[in-house]
Amino acid sequence: MTSERNQRIAAFRKVSGYLIWVSMPLLILTGLIGAITLLIFACLPSGDVSLVDIAINMTSVKDPIEWIWKAKLNISSKISCIAIAGIGLYMATYIIFYFHGLIECFYEGEIFNKVAVNHARKAYKMNLYLAYFAYGCQLLAIGAAYYAGSSNIGLRIDNLVTNILMFLIELGFLSLMLWALEIGTNLNEEAELTI
Repeated sequence: MTSERNQRIAAFRKVSGYLIWVSMPLLILTGLIGAITLLIFACLPSGDVSLVDIAINMTSVKDPIEWIWKAKLNISSKISCIAIAGIGLYMATYIIFYFHGLIECFYEGEIFNKVAVNHARKAYKMNLYLAYFAYGCQLLAIGAAYYAGSSNIGLRIDNLVTNILMFLIELGFLSLMLWALEIGTNLNEEAELTI
């Protein structure tokens, strides 16, 4: 039993080592690409495209990123888009940072301890806030499109409902994983106290 347990821990450490090599470059790339993108976005020429125009066109065009790069946004739209993108990038970087910390704990063999649970909780909570933020932005876009009399409101609502349902499935899975990690940590602490 002990040799089988040691083999499992060794395999877990090996996979965690691979994930460390993925998560650290991902963390660096997210920060660098995000900062460069925001800087380029701020330097784009100004025009007369408003936030309502952006909300209407973001779901009706084939490539919304290309459209927004080519559109000449007014100053308030540009500041709003930079703020929204900056908040989203900060949240994504925060999640990756704490996920990387969790994987480092796993790699060191510290699977069921308070540090790993703390990293998992922080990443979990920020993932929840990121979802609230993204769905709030989608709701605002739907409201702006409705206000402007756009014809594709039904498609936007269907897209939002599908995204929320998929997130609820993800949230259920992540909640179970966090709960198992917390229970394992409590059991580990109780086992150490009885020894």
